[in-house]
Amino acid sequence: MGYTNIVCGVTGSAHSQKAALEAAILAKRENAKLTYVYVVDAGFLKEKFGGHLSSDMAEEGLNKLGQHILEYAEAIAQSQGVTPKKIVRKGKVLDVIKQIIVEEKADLLILGHENRTFFEKALFKGTVEDHVGELKQQTGAEVMVLK
Repeated sequence: MGYTNIVCGVTGSAHSQKAALEAAILAKRENAKLTYVYVVDAGFLKEKFGGHLSSDMAEEGLNKLGQHILEYAEAIAQSQGVTPKKIVRKGKVLDVIKQIIVEEKADLLILGHENRTFFEKALFKGTVEDHVGELKQQTGAEVMVLK
C-alpha cells in the first residue's frame, strides 16, 4: 500500500502487543517510519471522583507505566530491524492520537482491539471501533484495528 509513516497506539495488552508487532513488520516491509504512542489519560478520575491530587498521582504512575510499555514495544520493533520513535503524552486518548497522526504526517494508524465491559465503554466513551471513521475523516490516515 505504500505507507511512509505508521503510528501505533500501545497499552500493554496482548492485542496491543500484536499491533506493535504488526506495525513493526509493516514498517520494515514498507521502509516506513514507526512511532509508538502511549497516552496518559487520568481525566476520568477528575470527572468521576473529583480528586486533583489523586489524578496527579495517577498521571505520574501512568507515565512511568507508559515508559515501560514503550520500551517493550521498542524491543518488539527492534526484533524486526526497526528503530521506532516513542511518545508518551498526557490528554484524552482520541485527541492525542489525532494530534500525533497529524504531527507525524502518518498515513496509517494501527491499534489493538480492547475488549471492554459495559462500564468501561461508558467510562471511556465507547470502543476504538466506534471512532475509526472519525479518525480517518479528521486525519486522512488509514486505521487498522487488530483483534
